Amino acid sequence: MLSIAFVSTRPIQAQVATAEGLSAEQVVRKMVERAQGPLSANKQANYSYTKLSVTEEFNGKGQLKEKKEKLLQFESGYGRLSQLKLNGRSVTGSEFRKQDQEAIEARQHATDSKTARRDDNWEKYITPELIAKYKYTMRGHEAVNGRVSYVIGFEPRSGDLPVNRLVDRLTNRLGGKVWIDEEDFEIARAQVALRGEVALWGGVLGNLRKCNFTVERSRVDDNVWFNTATNGEFEGRKLLEPTRIRTRSESSNFKKTERRASF
Repeated sequence: MLSIAFVSTRPIQAQVATAEGLSAEQVVRKMVERAQGPLSANKQANYSYTKLSVTEEFNGKGQLKEKKEKLLQFESGYGRLSQLKLNGRSVTGSEFRKQDQEAIEARQHATDSKTARRDDNWEKYITPELIAKYKYTMRGHEAVNGRVSYVIGFEPRSGDLPVNRLVDRLTNRLGGKVWIDEEDFEIARAQVALRGEVALWGGVLGNLRKCNFTVERSRVDDNVWFNTATNGEFEGRKLLEPTRIRTRSESSNFKKTERRASF
């Protein structure tokens, strides 16, 4: 999705403000401004960290078909695959390069991105166009990792939402809850679920019946937040075969690095 200045294509309806003076829509607006603003730009470039990603695919009988374990090293805002295991077996050489390229191409297709470089900055997809798809409700306040957050529920707006690209078929039917840090207006936690079946390429290649995804984020420094854990479960049909995919990731060992001056 294209990142642009915060000018919503759909007016956000006014809602009764909370006791603290902010409505759910106002909190979300501040979160988007934060994600699109200068404090968010290149914030990960000064840190290195490790990310373990595990993907398990099951057949219609619940039997494990394939398990991929990836270890990525992130530095200067981008990651490289340093280790890959397929069904418990270490992959090297040409097979390693093939699997790596296939993963990059799948990511490019899913995110409409042409870059071959891995980045972990998913906040760039939090745009006015995305948040305009939903209606918001203030659910209260909760502590996440020792910091107070607004708890906000969201659901798809009624009516036909536009579908300009493949990913819109999914985002148009998502709902859930998001925890937004009261001080930084960063997402501290999110729980997202599919609210209706999504057909892929008109249903010819498959469909997605279930999509549950959670993310936990942590503040590692002033104005610097990272994803620390994600979990996902997806069920549907791939061609004629029922399939279920389970994913999880954990990021750790965050270290600030010194950037060399260029002359």
